[in-house]
Amino acid sequence: MSQFNHPPLVQPALSREIAPGVLVIPDQHIDLVPNIGIVIGTDAVLVVDCGMGRENGQQVLHKAMEVAAGKRLLLTTTHFHPEHAFGAQPFKGYATILTNTTQADEMQEKGAFFLTLFRDMGPDVHKALEGVELVMPDETYQGEKTIDLGGKQVVLRELPGHTRGDQIVFLPHEQVLFTGDLVENRLFPIFPDQDASVGQWSEALAQMIRLSPQMVIPGHGELGTVELLQEFQDHLLFARQEVSHRVKEGQALERIDQEGSQIIKERYREWGNDRWIPLEIHSMYSEITGEPLILPAF
Repeated sequence: MSQFNHPPLVQPALSREIAPGVLVIPDQHIDLVPNIGIVIGTDAVLVVDCGMGRENGQQVLHKAMEVAAGKRLLLTTTHFHPEHAFGAQPFKGYATILTNTTQADEMQEKGAFFLTLFRDMGPDVHKALEGVELVMPDETYQGEKTIDLGGKQVVLRELPGHTRGDQIVFLPHEQVLFTGDLVENRLFPIFPDQDASVGQWSEALAQMIRLSPQMVIPGHGELGTVELLQEFQDHLLFARQEVSHRVKEGQALERIDQEGSQIIKERYREWGNDRWIPLEIHSMYSEITGEPLILPAF
C-alpha cells in the first residue's frame, strides 16, 4: 500500500471544459488524486471534491476563485475519504461546504482513523497530509438536494455503496454525472471497511444508469459514458456470483480468495489496482455469509 506512482498532487492547470460551464481537473492517473469538478453558474460556483491535504485544497480553491470571479463558492465532496475530502481546510471562510448528513457523520466517526491510516502510506502521502485538520460541513441534507447555481441546476443524491455516505452529483440539463468512487474506470473497486456493501453499490449503479448520463466522471480514471457505469456494475455482479457459487459449494475463504482472485484478474486483465481484489472478495464473502469481515494481508 505504500507504493505510488507519483506524489499525490492535483494539477488545476490541466483543467478542461467538458460541457458548458463544467470543468474537470483530471487525475492524470496519479494514485490518490481524484477527478475534480468545478460547475459554474451565473450566481455561484460549485466545487466537487478538493484533493488530499492543504496544498491541494489551496490549489483547487485558487482555480475555483479564478473562474468564479467574485461569485459565491460552494464545496461538496462525494465521500469522506482523504483524497476526496481532506483538502477542504483552505475552503473554510471562502466557501459554503455542503454534504449529506451521513457523510458528515462518517467523517466524524472515521476521519481521524483514515488520517492516521493514510499518513502511514509513505512519505509523499504523509507530506500531503501535514497539518490537516478534519473539516465538517456548514450545511447538510438528507436524501436529495437540488442546488441552483444560476442557470445551472445541480442535484446531490445520497447513494451508499463504497462508503456509508457516498453521494453523486448530477447536472440534469447537461447530463453530466460525478460518481466519486462508486465508479472507477478500469480500476478495481475498493471496499474500504465493513460499511461498504455490494448490494447497495449495485443498486447505486442501477440508479445512475437510469439517469442516462452523457458524460460520467468517475472517482479515478478516464471520463466515460453510461457504458462505464454498466461495465462497473457487470464487474460487481460477476465478482459476487463468483464468490457466491463457491460459498454454496462449501469452499473455505482462503481457497475462494486464491482461485477467485485469479479468475477475476484474468477476466479484467486490463484493469489496474488488482491488489484490491482480495479485499473485494473478503467483503463479498462477509456479506454473503454474515460472518465478520476478515481483512486480507497486503
